[in-house]
Amino acid sequence: MDLDSFLLSLYVLIEEWWRYTHSQHTAGVGRPSLISDAEILTLTILAQWPRFRSERDFWRFANAHLREYFPTLPSQSQFNRRARALEGEMRSLQLYLAKTLARKGAVYHVLDTTLIPAVVRVRACRNGLFAGQASFGRCASKTEWVYGFKVGLAVTPEGVITTFCLAEASADERPIGEVLIREDGHAAYLADKGFTSVQWESHWLSEYGAMVAATPKDNSKRAWPQEVRRWAAGKRQIIEGVIDQLKDLFFLERHRAKTLGGLLARLSAKIAAYTCGQHFNRELGRPLRHLADLLI
Repeated sequence: MDLDSFLLSLYVLIEEWWRYTHSQHTAGVGRPSLISDAEILTLTILAQWPRFRSERDFWRFANAHLREYFPTLPSQSQFNRRARALEGEMRSLQLYLAKTLARKGAVYHVLDTTLIPAVVRVRACRNGLFAGQASFGRCASKTEWVYGFKVGLAVTPEGVITTFCLAEASADERPIGEVLIREDGHAAYLADKGFTSVQWESHWLSEYGAMVAATPKDNSKRAWPQEVRRWAAGKRQIIEGVIDQLKDLFFLERHRAKTLGGLLARLSAKIAAYTCGQHFNRELGRPLRHLADLLI
């Protein structure tokens, strides 16, 4: 899709969703905004695509080339404030689209987490950005420590993100799994060793009716045979691919947020952009996760 077609399709999608979900919405007190919330959401999602290097780069582009579509485009600071204020709406939009994309009757969903830095490590300090919110966590794949946060994801076998959450980087993965399972509400999950625990798995089954097959540690008495571990690892590859796309295509690790609210808004926007891309791929008859060449 070229930019004009993509922008028009994105706006129509969001405007229709907004009218469907806000039909009983009453106007607030004070002078109405010159630019609608649906337009702000459209621009925020468009800004996540890789042709724009940063929020400032996108706003310059919008100011120079998108005034025809958005004649009341606010200043960059006003736009950023509006986008942060709509974080909850962004999340609701993403979850709504995910429900339409997720295949009914999927046997399982996949759980996993990934680390994202809050700031450059040398700038991390007790009184710096995200002080008291971020923490150090070890990235096993890169064998390094990251000062930041841990993003938890639940993903369908087709790569649709059905729910997500944010925790400090040092957080145990099993409480994160509790949040994901409660919000997702599916019946069965595959997960890696970080989620394994007899007590937690029994709790999830009794509390939510969710069977979680988390790969036991190799030295565990209930360790799986090698062929079963290999099968489970192959099925879990889908979430690794989703995480790679969020980091490589939507720059999840380069969010440039300076507050927790800003980080949550950017996380929701990037996942919403990923899901909107999947929606358009389905409409075009393309594989859901072929996103790199969707916007040309």
